[in-house]
Amino acid sequence: MNRTAHKLIAIAVGLLMLVLWQNGTMSVDAAPQNAKQKKNGRSGKSPSPAKSRHYVKQSFTAKDGTEIDYWIMSPAKIDKDRQYPLVLALHGRGGSTMAAKELGSNALREQYPCFVMAPVSTSSGHWARPAGRPKRRKKGKNTKSMLPAALEAMDAVIKKHPINSSRVYVTGQSMGGTGTFGAMFLRPKAFAAAIPVCGGWDPQAAGKMKNIAIWVFHGETDKVVPTKYSRSMVEALTKAGGSPKYTEYPGVGHNSWSKTYASPETWKWLFDQARSNRNDATPQTNPEP
Repeated sequence: MNRTAHKLIAIAVGLLMLVLWQNGTMSVDAAPQNAKQKKNGRSGKSPSPAKSRHYVKQSFTAKDGTEIDYWIMSPAKIDKDRQYPLVLALHGRGGSTMAAKELGSNALREQYPCFVMAPVSTSSGHWARPAGRPKRRKKGKNTKSMLPAALEAMDAVIKKHPINSSRVYVTGQSMGGTGTFGAMFLRPKAFAAAIPVCGGWDPQAAGKMKNIAIWVFHGETDKVVPTKYSRSMVEALTKAGGSPKYTEYPGVGHNSWSKTYASPETWKWLFDQARSNRNDATPQTNPEP
């Protein structure tokens, strides 16, 4: 085949792809990024935040039109007469969640059969920001809050799968650590336990999440998310009547999640928790100031 024929074929294929995209027959992932995707908080393809072969990708559209992708892992074997815990794992600004990766290992998947949901905020979104938190970094400064859509997607997952609603957990690192507090703020009745890693929230909101079992982790020398944010939340939760656990790693900087999620004690504590009827806090509707 000569060079002219190759060029003609390439032009024909390009025209065909353009027609398919304009007619809506090409998938969102295959189509170029557009204004609607940016408006809805998405930005092109969503890579897996879990880095495990046991997860599959799903998509969800919230009531307000926000589109969000999430990756979900089911127990290796599902007993039709059993309900399983659900772990909502929120990634950091870098796009990965160590929690979902660890739970996707063969060892933990066998030890703690559960559903794990890892939503993706993409570069156009963040999870949540507490009132009064300064927007110090340019990266993510003007992004869209994706946590409400992630929680709507979580509701749909709970309805679809055999999930024990009294054993729903949330955890996240860095931006996801802040999002973990945000999830408790939005849905204080939904979660039995939470593990926020190098996150933080508005201490004045501690009363709304005091009835949730919380284990906070942070690195002593964290310069990205100052340790004071976790310390102030632990203090406020205690004063509000809660019983938070707190672990601060001496000499550790921002990456406090590697030690946290590698510890068997972390997972044993999490899966021992179950929501009780005393969680009577009133759900909020918007974490933004």
